[in-house]
Amino acid sequence: MIEAADAIIREHGIEGFSLREAARRAGVSIGAPAHHFGSAKGLLTEVAILGYASLGEYLNAVVPSDDDKRDLRDLAQAYVRFAITHPGRFRLMFRADLVDREDPRFDQVSRRAMTGLATAIARSAPPGADAMVELFVVWSSMHGMANLAVDGKMKYMFEGADAERFAREILPGVLESAWPFGKA
Repeated sequence: MIEAADAIIREHGIEGFSLREAARRAGVSIGAPAHHFGSAKGLLTEVAILGYASLGEYLNAVVPSDDDKRDLRDLAQAYVRFAITHPGRFRLMFRADLVDREDPRFDQVSRRAMTGLATAIARSAPPGADAMVELFVVWSSMHGMANLAVDGKMKYMFEGADAERFAREILPGVLESAWPFGKA
C-alpha cells in the first residue's frame, strides 16, 4: 500500500491520490487501507515518512568541510535536488492537512533528516546570533528555492530554465551570491 501510494503521488501528484487507486494497485480490498492505516492520512503519513528518510539521505550525503558557507551551499543544492527529484513526496511532507504530524515516527524521521542541516546553519551563524532565527531564515530560503523550482517558476526568472537546468547550472551561482565563500 505504501509503495502504491508513493507511486500514485510520483505519477499524478497529491491531487491524483485516492485510497481506492492505492488499494487497486496494491491488490487489496478497498477496506484494507482503513484497516491497516486508519485513514488516507495514515497512509499518506507513511509516504511522508519515506520522504523525510529520502531527504535525510540527500542531506547526509553532504560531507561537512571547514568552510561553513560552502556546506550551506552544498546542503541547499541537496535540498533542492531532492525536491525536484521527488516533487510529490516533497509537497506531501509539508502538508499538515494530509499528514499526521503527531505520529512519533514522523517527528523522529523529520528531526533526523534535518539535524545535519540545523547543525550546519548553527555553525555558519554570526557569533551571538539567535540559532532559531538563523535556522528559520536559511531553511526558509532553501525551502523557497526548492518550491519555486518544483513549481516551475524558474523559467520566468532565468531565461526559460526548467528545474533540472536551474539546479545544475544556475543554483550554484545563486547560492554563491547568498552565501559567499569563506567562513562565516
